[in-house]
Amino acid sequence: MSTSDEDNWQEAALAPFFDAARRQAPTPSTDLMARVLEDAEAAQVRYAAATRPVAPRAGLWARIRQGLGGWPAMTGLAAAGLAGVWIGLALPEVLPGLEPTAGDYVVDIAPDLALETGGGF
Repeated sequence: MSTSDEDNWQEAALAPFFDAARRQAPTPSTDLMARVLEDAEAAQVRYAAATRPVAPRAGLWARIRQGLGGWPAMTGLAAAGLAGVWIGLALPEVLPGLEPTAGDYVVDIAPDLALETGGGF
């Protein structure tokens, strides 16, 4: 027997079984369908919980800015800080109407250190 004759014989022998399987429509039991639907609903709940958008947490600087009152308060604070630095660095030689003395401008908290006053006192 050749290979094609053997294949034809096998197909002919199995044909009634295949025809019977095609005629009988498979119907799942109601218990199986209930379990499948229950699993599908559980998967949908897990998927919805996993894809729910989470609001990003504000960073440290954003929380500090918000705690101080936002950008308007931050600009006022920055302006006051810069004015303080400028006034501290640009100390006038003599205030109008005052005689300059060594203690007028500087409070010496470390008398062991030589502290120059810039005014030549």
